[in-house]
Amino acid sequence: MGAEELFRRLATRVADGTYAPGMRLSDKTIAADLAVTRTPVREAIQRLARAGLMEVHASRYSMVTDITVERSRVTREFAAQQSSEIIREAAIGLSEPDLSHTCDLIHRAIDSSITGRGWIEAHVELFTFLTDHALNDLYRLMLSDFWYVIFRDLYLGTPRVSTHESLEELASAMRARDANAGVSAVRKMLQLK
Repeated sequence: MGAEELFRRLATRVADGTYAPGMRLSDKTIAADLAVTRTPVREAIQRLARAGLMEVHASRYSMVTDITVERSRVTREFAAQQSSEIIREAAIGLSEPDLSHTCDLIHRAIDSSITGRGWIEAHVELFTFLTDHALNDLYRLMLSDFWYVIFRDLYLGTPRVSTHESLEELASAMRARDANAGVSAVRKMLQLK
């Protein structure tokens, strides 16, 4: 298992609640569970800590960060600002093949929201793709690891019932290249007006 796959696997476990807020984890246990050495686990945990998903207590343990009401509020505001700009840029800047791929990713996210399986991965894949194709490279640099934080802090393991409806609106808006409707759909998904 490569370093990126290990990071994504651990980030998903934090984001979907498998590793619950406040849970203490040891790199030794994680390495044994995933049949990898401790070094890449330590590197992944450091990356999770930089993203705000874990706290590292050197030579003792690592702990999944808590989600407070204030943290959820700040995450929601951050997600609304960043995703709105990314959606605006994507609606006008995506090539036709990338737009088609975006709609496929949205439909995967819809399906996963309905079934409840793999929804973190599907949502992260969608928003990472949009971020990677934004006109501003700083979004990619800034947000690459933070989509896990956003979905963990806002949903902790369970997508909202209305998520798939918002995603359907997003797909329609993207096909029409209607940036305002796309932003509205994302704000609805984040439960903002």
